[in-house]
Amino acid sequence: MSDSEDIKMKGEIDITGESASDYGLPEDEIVAKIPVYITHKLAKNLHLMQYPQNSNSVKPRELLPSVARIKPIHGQIELDIPLDVQSAMYNKERGRELGVGISDTGRLLDIRTLVSVNIPKSCNYLAGIVQDGELHLTPIDKLTQLRPSLKYLDRVAEKQRAASKIDDDEEEEEKEVKAQTIQVTVRSAEAEEALRQQQNSIAYIQKKLEEEPWSKLQYFDVGSEESTNVSSKLIASNREELICKTTPSDYLTSIIGSMEPDVL
Repeated sequence: MSDSEDIKMKGEIDITGESASDYGLPEDEIVAKIPVYITHKLAKNLHLMQYPQNSNSVKPRELLPSVARIKPIHGQIELDIPLDVQSAMYNKERGRELGVGISDTGRLLDIRTLVSVNIPKSCNYLAGIVQDGELHLTPIDKLTQLRPSLKYLDRVAEKQRAASKIDDDEEEEEKEVKAQTIQVTVRSAEAEEALRQQQNSIAYIQKKLEEEPWSKLQYFDVGSEESTNVSSKLIASNREELICKTTPSDYLTSIIGSMEPDVL
């Protein structure tokens, strides 16, 4: 393998005397053979984002965000997707009630916010593009799902509690100055370990995530000049060959186990 980030996978497979039925697969005609290339130019920056709560009837144009932001350290992404407040299905009265969760100006709830949730990869994902009879593959670094954020409901509830002064008594108690005894101690090894575990806890990680400020992102849709320039990096530029020395049977055995029938 060379120092290049591009790899060409090519090899003639001898399937003489073998058929798809030998592997428990239905018979199917091979209509084309194309070379396969693997490139890592975008491997560390390519993320697969899923929309699990959107039906197949939703058009891509309906998911264009008006605002995009990221927390670079934790890699969390938020997208604000505009809502059609002029739709006959939109309840403006309810939208105005919920709008206080995003603004104090009487604004309608005219966006829905999607927040990314990291999903552990149970297998390897690749992005593929076919060009000029060649298949170019790029490994995908991260898999995330975009799910609705309901933080605006928390803000609505907080404002309702403040308006009705439900928390007045609790707030007064919190303002009372209490004398405390301060004791300086040296942490033992056990205490240090307990502290480390606490810092690695879900609550601590969530706290650090919330403390990190958002950074604005520019969103470029498919077909834009910026998107086209980045997409061009999915095409391998090197044509170095990687010769496969594994037989079809050995390759299938390595990924699905032995295909030999059990002998009793």
